Amino acid sequence: MTTGSPAEIVAAWLTRFTRWMCIAAAVLAVLLPLPVAYEVVMDQLQMPPTWVFETSGYAIIMIAFAASGYGLNSGHHFRVTLLPDRFPRLARPLARFSGVLEAIFGLVLLGAGSHQVYIDYVQGLRSDTLLAVPQYLPQLAFPIGGLVITLQGLAQILVPSVPRRLDAVRG
Repeated sequence: MTTGSPAEIVAAWLTRFTRWMCIAAAVLAVLLPLPVAYEVVMDQLQMPPTWVFETSGYAIIMIAFAASGYGLNSGHHFRVTLLPDRFPRLARPLARFSGVLEAIFGLVLLGAGSHQVYIDYVQGLRSDTLLAVPQYLPQLAFPIGGLVITLQGLAQILVPSVPRRLDAVRG
């Protein structure tokens, strides 16, 4: 059970959700070599499959977007800590401001991505490949990414995590 203030509890649950999305992305990343290996074997047998390249590309996009929220939480993204390093008293307000910007970006991605998914679903848009994949399916990565970025931004607003000085150097 999580203890702490209500804001800390909510932030912990939001982060837990983004962590689970990252775990799902990691499972997909672990499984990704299987169809590629299948393609290599079948190519050697002169029977190359037509679906591996396209579906692998969609999977890679989904992995990146689904893991993006947790990447923001863990600090595994590009960040500049010049101001918080120079002015430590600004660290918490800047971290909270960063959370606001993350949430806004996530909401824009969630809204625009959902709209694009809806439009492509209604229009019945399909890829121009032999698979003719309905395009709304791989495009679900955008609203999923927007959701996890928004949730992690909200967690950062509630409980701003302040990066340690020289965090990037330590790894």
